[in-house]
Amino acid sequence: MKTMYVYLAMGALMCTTTLFAQKPEQKRQQPTPEQRIERQAARMDKELMLDDETSAKFLPLYKEYLQAMAECRPAPAERPRKSELSDEELDKRMQTRFECQKKRIETQETYYAKFKKILTMRQVEKIFAPHPKRFHHAPHKAHCAPGNRCFQHAPLPPHLLVR
Repeated sequence: MKTMYVYLAMGALMCTTTLFAQKPEQKRQQPTPEQRIERQAARMDKELMLDDETSAKFLPLYKEYLQAMAECRPAPAERPRKSELSDEELDKRMQTRFECQKKRIETQETYYAKFKKILTMRQVEKIFAPHPKRFHHAPHKAHCAPGNRCFQHAPLPPHLLVR
């Protein structure tokens, strides 16, 4: 009987220690736009595998490009449901979207000419290639099951590797 009480006490002690060991969930601090641009520029520098001299020319220009592209985005506004908008408001939204797209294309053309002077065409293409959306959740387990091939971690074919 005494051993049962000892085991119960040990079990209760273990449960309470694990409960207190868990930290309360903290809110992730959002990076500032400058930090985001720095991180994105460093990632692109690493992806393009630039030497020190080219990197010194590329990084300030790429940061400037990212800031210019950020200015092309429309300002966030209240988003009422589309069914609640009048025809004039929908028209205004579309016109704003078209203006932003034009500004974005002009910015890309301007910086394309600048990047072309510094980088190879393969590297320039990597900068302007559309990036796939990154998922913030874990991949579905069925895709990587033992019977299925998991294409998420497959290596690139040799002809696609940039050297």
